[in-house]
Amino acid sequence: MQIFKNGKIHSFNSENAIYEAIAVENGRIAALGNTEDVLEEFKKRDDKEVIDLKGKTVVPGFNDSHVHFMNYGYTEKKIRLNECRSIEELITLGKKTLPYGSWILGRGWNQDLFSGEKRMPEKSDLDKISEDIPVCYTRACGHVAVINSKAMELCGITPETKCFGGDIDYDKGIFTENALYLVYSHISKLSLEEMKNIILETQEKFLAMGITSVQTDDFESFPDKDFKKVIQAYEELDREGKLKIRVYEQGLMPTKDRIKELAEYKYFTGTGGERFKMGPIKLLLDGSLGGKTALLQLPYEGEKNNRGVVTYTQEEFNEIVEYADSMGYQIAVHAIGDGAIKMAVDSFEKLPNLNRKRHGIVHCQLTTAELIDRIKKLDIITYIQPIFLDYDLHIVEDRIGYERSLESYAWKTMLDKKIKLSFGSDAPVDSADVVKAIHCAVNRQDMNFYPKDGWLPNEKISVEEAVRCYTVNSAYASFEEEIKGSLEVGKLGDFVVLDRDIFSIDKSEILSTKIDSTVIGGEILYINN
Repeated sequence: MQIFKNGKIHSFNSENAIYEAIAVENGRIAALGNTEDVLEEFKKRDDKEVIDLKGKTVVPGFNDSHVHFMNYGYTEKKIRLNECRSIEELITLGKKTLPYGSWILGRGWNQDLFSGEKRMPEKSDLDKISEDIPVCYTRACGHVAVINSKAMELCGITPETKCFGGDIDYDKGIFTENALYLVYSHISKLSLEEMKNIILETQEKFLAMGITSVQTDDFESFPDKDFKKVIQAYEELDREGKLKIRVYEQGLMPTKDRIKELAEYKYFTGTGGERFKMGPIKLLLDGSLGGKTALLQLPYEGEKNNRGVVTYTQEEFNEIVEYADSMGYQIAVHAIGDGAIKMAVDSFEKLPNLNRKRHGIVHCQLTTAELIDRIKKLDIITYIQPIFLDYDLHIVEDRIGYERSLESYAWKTMLDKKIKLSFGSDAPVDSADVVKAIHCAVNRQDMNFYPKDGWLPNEKISVEEAVRCYTVNSAYASFEEEIKGSLEVGKLGDFVVLDRDIFSIDKSEILSTKIDSTVIGGEILYINN
């Protein structure tokens, strides 16, 4: 038994009660109250360990509602291109790097951050890295990639190669959306042990950020897209007692045949245990705002022929959504642009008993008032990434114009309408750091505190609302509100200790908040030394 005393424990229960002490036994919360009473209740227990919180603030464990957990670790094995500010830097890093497997792989470039020429890298640029080794550089968003001539040859790409739901620029070597798989399928596979090691390495990084649960899209993170191997990696680590973080799998299954294969494997929403279980079927409708592949209802600003990329026709999408729903799966749809969001809503609208399934829209960025009202009416969950504002607030108006931007990233509006917002990161697309995300949600600023009064400040939310979206609401999104999300007797003993009271400090100081320790099932798994 563990007893944590002398804290300021924000339970986030229905009364928002604050306690001084919390007792955890066999991984579950056994008691909450003032320090004196909790210690008195268990004074005869010889097996108890008492930990002094020394007045620090405690909140429920953070639950990242949409992340690419294994891809985060996989990306760490590649060249990190996030800090590159020119195509020349991309080339220089590539020349210095040994292949991972038989390819030179990198991820994280963003042409909007380049000084000077703000264009995407091209095949001719990557040819300067190597003419003999295949090179693939994926954009930060994960929806665009560029490859060199050797990779084009290896993948059998010709000027005649076509792909529905994705674009191929043969001359520039640039691929988007579904076309990415024409490249990724040729990259070296990972062994089961390599995948398990990636999970363990990533787990340590997430624990240091106070994240105790993840809802993660892993099934197509690796070249072979072997979902059975992903499940096996998690299940083996769980049996070995090494999987500490709690995982709810958002399995990307883009076709009916793939969903059928998962069903025949007897994995449905809810299958599994407290450490690893199957969640929704993930479906991908459009791309990214940064890559101009998010699907819009109207063209991108200044580009009358570009509305983005769509991966299904409406009819195809309706069919796969109806099928997944009929098989009993929860569904989470990647939709960034208002065109994709409308497609998702149109499709969900046709389903029976929608509320029971807790279907949702991932990202849900470029909204309209009409779409928000329809989302509310259908009780659709939204999986939101506040950290996106760090970059997006600088490009939204450039992409869609001022007028359309006014109804976007409308989190306060959604909360006021009682829409269920669950917060996450989409890492490695962006940082998984929860504190940074809370800063973005509360202050509507980037990491440099720009703009001074916040971008669309009417959409600012409170610290309490932000934390609730990362805890209570995320638990609801995974049908786990009875066991996590708030600190109550009988629920899992998962919580985070902060180095300051994030609820009372000046909002400008949120970014300075540090994770003091992370606790899962009463076990202290991270301590900030």
